[in-house]
Amino acid sequence: MRKRNERNPKRQTKKELGVMAEFNAMYWEVPADSVYLESFPAERAMWFETEQDRQRRYALDDFFRTVLPEVKGMIEAHLTPRQREIITLYYFQGKTQEDIARILELTQSTVSRHLFGTVRKGKKVGGAIQKLQKALVKDQSRAITEALGCLEQRFAETA
Repeated sequence: MRKRNERNPKRQTKKELGVMAEFNAMYWEVPADSVYLESFPAERAMWFETEQDRQRRYALDDFFRTVLPEVKGMIEAHLTPRQREIITLYYFQGKTQEDIARILELTQSTVSRHLFGTVRKGKKVGGAIQKLQKALVKDQSRAITEALGCLEQRFAETA
């Protein structure tokens, strides 16, 4: 049987710690009495969702479902093949800039420039996001405008 740490006699062995031996620093798990945790009202929980929150979430889901085909069409029409590839990986597949850089054998800063552009002589230039924003303003997509109006109305109803 292992003795207590000679340098730090107060430090307990894993066997003495029992459940604490499974401590996972990645999640910062700490033991807590379930009775104590259950004493908190659900409204104070960080995952608590009010009816208003739920209705707004549904409205946002409907909005994004409605505009997604239109946005994908704009991506196809206005972006370069490389920008489309990076936008797809970043927004639709949830990859990080570092992941995309590794997949496409680019640097992270190059991926960032493709997404968000760069500043030259005090002006922001390039970038897929900026290009899409300009296209949205220029094209004035009826489907997106109507979906946005519907979203605003549903938000007003839940207020």
